[in-house]
Amino acid sequence: MGNKNKGKYQVKNRNQTEHHPAGFGKKNRFSNGVRVILALAFLAIIAVAFSFAVSQQPQSSSPSATSGYPQSVAPATFSNPTVTADGAKASVPKSYVDENKLVFVDLKLAQKTDTLEYQGRTIPLSYYREGDYLPLLVISTPSGNTITGIRVCEPCGSFSFHIVQGKYLKCDVCGTQWNLDNFADSSGGCTTYPPPKLSATVSDNVEIDLSPLQATVTA
Repeated sequence: MGNKNKGKYQVKNRNQTEHHPAGFGKKNRFSNGVRVILALAFLAIIAVAFSFAVSQQPQSSSPSATSGYPQSVAPATFSNPTVTADGAKASVPKSYVDENKLVFVDLKLAQKTDTLEYQGRTIPLSYYREGDYLPLLVISTPSGNTITGIRVCEPCGSFSFHIVQGKYLKCDVCGTQWNLDNFADSSGGCTTYPPPKLSATVSDNVEIDLSPLQATVTA
């Protein structure tokens, strides 16, 4: 009876302990500062992943200067060029060239011509409309320049072209391609035979200088 911890039947009572869930009363694993750092790191990972995904998307092949330039252009024929009385110059409205990008012009020769010698090249005019016309082209390039020349790829006897990929002039016969801005080699079998250039004065009209040619045109 002197032991207060014994019960009625002399069984010693066990000390009762209060049960707490695991981890109760312990300090939080991360301080607020650590949580902020982890959140910022997580956001940084998301930003890097997003940037990588965007960088993998196909990019436009056209430079910023060529924004809005069409990828594929079929030629437009201008049938009413202005020719000076001496036949030394022919003009096409610049607005027409800017709108259509690739313009074909046929000038009537005063005399039927089988071949034309120009810039060390022999142009087989007899292959085009029986030698009665001088075929020209005028191009508004992606960089905004205007290029004029004789419309020919003489090794394959072609007088027809179109624009591809927004930056190449392509021969419709052999498939050779030249850079629109400088007629530099691109690909194909006739890369050293781009349309021979003619000089021109550009204002409201594109005035093509025909004086270096050994041919006289009437219209």
